[in-house]
Amino acid sequence: MFVCICHAVTDLQVETAITAGARTEEAVGEMTGAGTGCGGCLDSVCDRLLARDTSQLVTVSQRLASYALA
Repeated sequence: MFVCICHAVTDLQVETAITAGARTEEAVGEMTGAGTGCGGCLDSVCDRLLARDTSQLVTVSQRLASYALA
């Protein structure tokens, strides 16, 4: 299934990036391109990061809040 339509990134590619060490949406974007276009897939990328490592919850939430304030 496609997670990112802009860059044709699949859920498997995002999961592979996370397994390879990506811990932020930026890192997933650098490795796959997901989230670097329109941003519509960032929620899905963040959900997948959180599902793998709940210790990222505060970090991702803080980043999302900072984007909303910018």
